[in-house]
Amino acid sequence: LSSCGCVVWFFIFTAEPVSSAAKPPTAFSTIKGTFPPGNYSDYLRQREERYEQQLAAYKNQQKEIQALQEFADRFRAVPSKASQAMSKLKQIERMELIEKPMAPRKPFRFQIPPPPRGGQRAITLQGIHMAYGETKVYQGLDLVVERGERTVLVGPNGAGKSTLLKILAGVVPFQQGERKLGHSARLGYFSQHRADTLSPDNTVLEEVMGSAPTLREDDVRGILGSFMFRKDDIHKRTEVLSGGEKSRLNLVKFLVDPPNLLLMDEPTTHLDIQTVESLTLALERYEGALVFISHDVHFIRHLATKVLHVNAGQITPYAGDYQYFLEKTGAMEDARAALTSG
Repeated sequence: LSSCGCVVWFFIFTAEPVSSAAKPPTAFSTIKGTFPPGNYSDYLRQREERYEQQLAAYKNQQKEIQALQEFADRFRAVPSKASQAMSKLKQIERMELIEKPMAPRKPFRFQIPPPPRGGQRAITLQGIHMAYGETKVYQGLDLVVERGERTVLVGPNGAGKSTLLKILAGVVPFQQGERKLGHSARLGYFSQHRADTLSPDNTVLEEVMGSAPTLREDDVRGILGSFMFRKDDIHKRTEVLSGGEKSRLNLVKFLVDPPNLLLMDEPTTHLDIQTVESLTLALERYEGALVFISHDVHFIRHLATKVLHVNAGQITPYAGDYQYFLEKTGAMEDARAALTSG
């Protein structure tokens, strides 16, 4: 898109492609559109600066109006000052009023509480044979996930990344081998299909209370409010929630009952940029083991401390972050394409 030489309008929910491609972005506040120069990163900075300038102008005008109004109220009944008082009121009427600007929405902050400490090995796979009918996915797969690792799975579409995550989660059967959870391991699985981990007949409130029955209802309501579930939203059944709402609800469940082994399949799907930023910050401070799949390069760069490249049933480990993986594979030119390279 950045080199097509044409006009492109698009909506996107990840920051990195926007920063590299969008020049300039269009920002909509209520029904107004603005066209700031620069890319998305520039827009965020300019938006904050513009808000501060508009807020200062609004406050200054309000002070001026208040002073004029106070003069008029004080002297309108004084014969010698009445004409001046009326003049002040007319001055107010002639003003072009400055609207109070709407504060830019900032990422809401949340932190996943420290999970129970588990063993050094969070989970181990040994000699896994997995096939769908005649299609062999893995033969003799061995894998160890250790405490505190943040591992991203990359590789071609259809190579078996989601299947591997499901094997780790214990939600699909395999034909041969052993899956062994580590000492005191508590597993949380964030499915690509959010409904897989939600009870469709439960309300939002019931779903969370079921994950943490010892919490007071008022506390749960407060947490849900922090995740933008308003008063009426908490009584919705989970089956009618949007994709973004289901994602946020699953995040709340992890928050109230934190696992020490977290498996996440495309966790940023359906989330807006601000919520992705909040999730990224929370996972950076998460103390458990994390294995995830994502096509969001920005998200991966901030989180991954280890990369597993999955292709044709083989797993190649890279004991470094995503930048290390790009350097080792010679894929520096296109960080996003490297996510699905063979």
